[in-house]
Amino acid sequence: MQRSVFLSLAFWKHLSAIETGLQKRISKTVDHSRTIMWERLVIAALLVFAVFKVTLITYRRRKYPEPHEDWSTINLDDVHFPEGFHWGTATAAHQVEGNLLNNWTVHETARGLEASGAACDHWNRWKDDFQLLTDLGVTSYRFSIEWSRLEPTEGTWNEAALSVYSDMVDDLLKRNIRPVVTLHHFSHPDWWETKGGFADRSNIPAFVRYCERVIGALAGRVTTWVTVNEPTVFSTMGYTLGMFPPGRRSLRTTLRVMRNLLFAHGAVYKALKPKHPELQFGVAKNVTLFDPKNRWSPLDWPLARLLEWFWNGAWRNGIQNGRMFFKDVSEAKGTLDFVGLNYYTHVLVGPASVSLLKMKFPKRQQEVTTEFGYPMYAEGLARAIDFLAPLGVPIEITENGVADANDTLRTEHLKRHLWVLSQAIQDGHDVRSYHHWSLMDNFEWAEGYSMRFGLHHVDFETQERTLRTSGEVYRSIVEKH
Repeated sequence: MQRSVFLSLAFWKHLSAIETGLQKRISKTVDHSRTIMWERLVIAALLVFAVFKVTLITYRRRKYPEPHEDWSTINLDDVHFPEGFHWGTATAAHQVEGNLLNNWTVHETARGLEASGAACDHWNRWKDDFQLLTDLGVTSYRFSIEWSRLEPTEGTWNEAALSVYSDMVDDLLKRNIRPVVTLHHFSHPDWWETKGGFADRSNIPAFVRYCERVIGALAGRVTTWVTVNEPTVFSTMGYTLGMFPPGRRSLRTTLRVMRNLLFAHGAVYKALKPKHPELQFGVAKNVTLFDPKNRWSPLDWPLARLLEWFWNGAWRNGIQNGRMFFKDVSEAKGTLDFVGLNYYTHVLVGPASVSLLKMKFPKRQQEVTTEFGYPMYAEGLARAIDFLAPLGVPIEITENGVADANDTLRTEHLKRHLWVLSQAIQDGHDVRSYHHWSLMDNFEWAEGYSMRFGLHHVDFETQERTLRTSGEVYRSIVEKH
């Protein structure tokens, strides 16, 4: 009996051991299967993600092309412009007038920058400089009013200075040259800067009063008005990079300034358009294009699109839809009679690919680097026009030029851009003018006098102006068209 019980127990132990072994094997098999399943799921997910990214990049490459012409095959003299097209040049008060006291002169001193000083002494030589315009044969001249001359201290107005601007307008009209007047081109009184400038929305009424004063004096003779020049440049250079006054570095403040510039433009438009319906109000928008440095990179594409939206898209959305950086700017919605386009280049974007503080930019192999550090990319002018076209208003090219002290690149730069412009007009775009930047060498903001953009060379010691070869080429183009 005992033997039988013993054998029975041994049998059941053996059977249990077999069962346990089988369970362990099954468990290992299940674990292995699960591991294989998860590995396959991860591989499948990676494959789906890779296909998605490739598809997305392919879509972006097609939706946002970066065309490059074979310029050696193009006849740059084969250009056509409509009757009544305005040919012009442009300057800005602080860059040419000289001997000012404003936010920029204070910034120059505070940061130890090259002083603007006498600049081109244009305030005393404007009649001679206007003769340069006549000699070029242009029919339009864009210049700016220096607010700090007119209101050197808050509430104190210099009527004599306003009379000089009035005389300038009269002289231009006698020469059959259309005055295009910019009300704010980066500079304003230091007292207004001390109060916060465009960083404080409560300061906008003072800006509107200044605009009302100027427009009230010149409205009968000047019909084309630029309220603000390059709002994105002013905001980012002054409040993100700190290179322009007030020299701050705050993204939050930058966004606020960008919105406030739209508010300021809208406030001027709504205050003056009802009183002067014949006037045309616009903004000079710098459209810098942002392209991925590597057009197959999953990192470069989103960065490029983000910067494109920040620099260009957010502003356009504010004008079109009354929303900017997810906030209401409806006061600026629909407040453009035309839009000014300042176009210079595109920026190739990738992680650590751009050094803004050193003004060094990457370029494509076929592109030429300008003295300013960015590439010449004339094809981008057509893209910039395409970007502004949905606004549904006429386009004026308010700035386009190149820094070229030795005048070795400017002629080619000019002809390429005019060829692209001619093509855009033939494609149906309503572009009504071209203003070359600039009439003469001048004070180039944070770069001081190191960058020379002029059709005329300026000897800043003698103030002598000399027409460059590129200026002669521009004159011949104007005469022909």
